[in-house]
Amino acid sequence: MNTYRSSHPTDYPRLISLQQYLYSPSPRLLRTVVRTQKLGNCLVSTTQAADAVGYALWLTSTEQTDPRTSDLIEESKYYSDEDDKVHTDNINISNTDATANAHLAELVIHPTYRRQRRGFQLLNAVFTRLNSGTRLTLNVAVNNSPARALYETAGFNPVCRHEGFYQIETNNQTTELDAITYAKMIQQL
Repeated sequence: MNTYRSSHPTDYPRLISLQQYLYSPSPRLLRTVVRTQKLGNCLVSTTQAADAVGYALWLTSTEQTDPRTSDLIEESKYYSDEDDKVHTDNINISNTDATANAHLAELVIHPTYRRQRRGFQLLNAVFTRLNSGTRLTLNVAVNNSPARALYETAGFNPVCRHEGFYQIETNNQTTELDAITYAKMIQQL
């Protein structure tokens, strides 16, 4: 059975090891959220033996503007410009359309535990923790088809593309990779 729970400071060593599977991890952001338990939110996906095998980390609009996160925002390329107004066939959202905003900064599942609906369960758990009318955004690498399929299945819509958003270092070469920003309006029943 797949389960999830709120993170604990003792989860940090395992969660930091999971960051290696992300395109643009922010170790300082993860450390701040998990170790302090005062800023941001983090849910952990666990096995029956209580081993952490994935996590979802997000910030609300208030936390995104908190002075303690300003340098973390610069370090991690997770931040979506709150002043963007984007129109597509599927969605029309702007900062004034939502009562609140949140940004899913990181979601990762260890490769051994993928394709078990863990990512989908974590997303649904995040949705239940947000108020109805909250605009939830995230960024994903344009070539990450499995993640894009997950987000689209969960009701996210692509709203814009950022050229060269990710910069990946391999063998002393930097490769730029575009990102797609997705958004979803949370509606609680």
